[in-house]
Amino acid sequence: MQWSWIWSRLTPGNAERDDTFRSEVLRLSHLGLRAMGSIQIVTAVLMLGAQLLIEIPLRAREHVSMSGRVAEAVLMIAMGAATLAVSRARWSYERSRLLVGLSGWLACALLIVSSLILTPHASGDDEYIPVQIATVMLVAITATPLRPLQTLSLGLSIGAVYLAASLVALNASVMEAARWDPSNIVFTIMLTLLATALSAVVYAERVSRHKEHADGVHIAEMLASAQSRALLSESAVSVGRLAAALTHELNTPLGALKSSIDTLLVLAAKQAVAPPEAQPRLVAVQADLRRGVANSIDRLQKVIARLQQFVDMDHTARTEIDLNELLGDVAILFEPRIKDKIRLEFQLRPLPRLYCRPQQLTTVFSSLLSNAIDAVNGDGRIVISTVSKDTQVEVRIEDNGRGMAPEILDTIFDPGFRVSSGRMSAGNWSLFSSRQIVFEHGGNIQITSAAGEGTTVVVTLPA
Repeated sequence: MQWSWIWSRLTPGNAERDDTFRSEVLRLSHLGLRAMGSIQIVTAVLMLGAQLLIEIPLRAREHVSMSGRVAEAVLMIAMGAATLAVSRARWSYERSRLLVGLSGWLACALLIVSSLILTPHASGDDEYIPVQIATVMLVAITATPLRPLQTLSLGLSIGAVYLAASLVALNASVMEAARWDPSNIVFTIMLTLLATALSAVVYAERVSRHKEHADGVHIAEMLASAQSRALLSESAVSVGRLAAALTHELNTPLGALKSSIDTLLVLAAKQAVAPPEAQPRLVAVQADLRRGVANSIDRLQKVIARLQQFVDMDHTARTEIDLNELLGDVAILFEPRIKDKIRLEFQLRPLPRLYCRPQQLTTVFSSLLSNAIDAVNGDGRIVISTVSKDTQVEVRIEDNGRGMAPEILDTIFDPGFRVSSGRMSAGNWSLFSSRQIVFEHGGNIQITSAAGEGTTVVVTLPA
């Protein structure tokens, strides 16, 4: 059981089946490859500087070869430059993680072998090799999303190279036995285990952050979808109300248009056989009928334009509108519910033309007016007023209905679901959607209310 747990921690690769996470891993790995090359160059320069400025003067009596240190630094710089050059190749992007491990292993192997050949008298008790190995390992696990097993393999392979190179150097008498320090092997093993543990933690953290991000995106998409459905639902209700309210307005011009066309056809037939003295009268009647046809068509066009304000809720085009006229069109929807039951008053002041999405604002004010009508229970007064203030326009919808308790008002914009009579229904989604639309237009919406004293809704929009 313990071995299976350890193995699962060393190979947490299931997360990379997610294409999004894998793309992020590839991006970070490519950045890590560049970081590896840069760090190899910087570390070589800094270590050489430290050797020249501090250690060599203090240990001059040991006759440490300066040329050997310079050669090692040059080799490391060349390795770093090669790594950076490879990172620029297109084919390296998909293989960045493998190249990071390979670059780190080659750098350490090159350093170990060159140290035994170029500075054999200093390789035993010198900290140069362990520091370089530690730097490579830390860069590999922090800059690159290596899997723990990959980190373990890298560390053990570096330790194996160091052990093998040291044994060969001892057997070939390149390095004195007294100068060899086995503690470097122990250090490499301990560093490998530590780096593997850190790699497991860092990789798990990356996976966790990705899951949290994915969950957040999923929730955002669900909310956006729910809002869209709520908007469509509100739009469908508004269109239904509009159809009922505008039936008379459509039927009247259509009836007049049909009658005028029929009369024109009859007159055309009579005009063909009428005597010359009757022609002027028939022409005058035809002119009157044509004016009636034009008026009917113009009225139909206005009705159609009004209807278009309630459809195409996802339409992104903004246009300039007269907000007072839009509010008047909204009120037409509710004439059947308002007539002889509720006093609807308008206090509309001149406003600058508003640059907005009229379809969405129509749904907002339709929803607010519907709520006000429901609140007065068919017997009361609703006042719609507008005013221009500085760079904003303000729309106020007041009713003298039943109002709301403070605990309801505090969560009035929070979407949710409620159970009523054993059935589940949506709650506050229309107000939530309305506030989102107003926010997207750069405005704000506020509601004040008290139980039994009515409700006031104030919508402000940038002019």
